[in-house]
Amino acid sequence: MKSIQVDDEFYKKISNYAVFIPLVEINGKDHILFEIRSNIVKQPGEVSFPGGGLEYGESFEMAAIRETMEELNLNEKDIELMGYSSMILSSSNRHIKAFYGKICREFENISYNQEVSSLFTVDINYFINNPPKKYTAKLDMNFPKDFPFDKIPNGKDYNFHNYFHTMYFYDTKPVIWGLTAKLLKDFIKIYQKR
Repeated sequence: MKSIQVDDEFYKKISNYAVFIPLVEINGKDHILFEIRSNIVKQPGEVSFPGGGLEYGESFEMAAIRETMEELNLNEKDIELMGYSSMILSSSNRHIKAFYGKICREFENISYNQEVSSLFTVDINYFINNPPKKYTAKLDMNFPKDFPFDKIPNGKDYNFHNYFHTMYFYDTKPVIWGLTAKLLKDFIKIYQKR
């Protein structure tokens, strides 16, 4: 399963993104740095990691570093890439790869660009000791009135496949949820194995 062949039509439907999970040291302990998205980007007010879409010819790793530099006003020397964390293929065909590493600056000396409204950190031990809550929602199909049920076996009683969407929530202030929480949950497993 590790080497799946993907045809060109499928690949054209996928949007590629990369994020960086930034660690900052505060009082000798690792903290994770989070952004609150500003009003000029999609999903304003949401908690996220630095990240964004890949540019032409760019690797996922390069995009994660570039986006972190742009959003947190950093130089490349301020970022120590430590490794790959995980990947998500979302229901909206977003292919997201997450990387993690240290920000080699004091938290007080980190600023941000216009895509970010504020920053905050959480001690990594909080996430180790408080796993996220998991919720699952069934995704229902909403058929148009003229859907041709008469053309399929069993018509309206056809046994369509059920789809479910799993979401994670951390009870932080502000709340960390959704894709950010999923990427965070996966990263915490890797962090604990180091």
